[in-house]
Amino acid sequence: MNFLPDLSFQRLVYQLFAAIVVLTAHGVFLALGARLLGDRGPQYDGRLGLNPFSQTDPIGALVMIATQLGWVRPVTLDPGVMIAKRFGPLLVTALALLGTIALGWCCWQLRPLAYSVLGGGSAGVTVIGLLEVTAGASLAFVIINLIPILPLSAGHLWMGLGPSIASAVHRFRMPISIVLALAILAGIGPYVRGLVVGPLSGFFG
Repeated sequence: MNFLPDLSFQRLVYQLFAAIVVLTAHGVFLALGARLLGDRGPQYDGRLGLNPFSQTDPIGALVMIATQLGWVRPVTLDPGVMIAKRFGPLLVTALALLGTIALGWCCWQLRPLAYSVLGGGSAGVTVIGLLEVTAGASLAFVIINLIPILPLSAGHLWMGLGPSIASAVHRFRMPISIVLALAILAGIGPYVRGLVVGPLSGFFG
């Protein structure tokens, strides 16, 4: 089992940057989706802001820095005030995941611009590396967050479809997070990254 991923200092910096960008953006996308569907709760909780500390789950952030897989702090959704009612949390999740894919696509498409502006020097290589890692992290984040269990984003759907399930899972969110983190570090991480590396250029190209 590989509980300590082999990361160079440069790769660690790249993945730290990617984790901050992806986690912050995804948290904002969740809050924005809720706001568009009529739920102002996440906005009042400060989740529409760009402060990464209000968006990140500590365990999810550390795992993402190490593996590109992670999760944000779940938002509190009220399906009763949403336009789509009990299907509202499902739509919020879908919108947030699509927004995260769009973020990765934008990062991938910005690589030629970064090269044309900065050239092939150290600055250009660094910026292109940051863009590539962020694009890959965005796609890896979306793949792992399709699993419908909190604290992963798809787990929000239970807030509308099965409130009692969501409440029960939320009470055990910490041990679930620990088990999920260990599973990612032990084996899921390399497998999902393998799914991302191959189709990345084709998916965003």
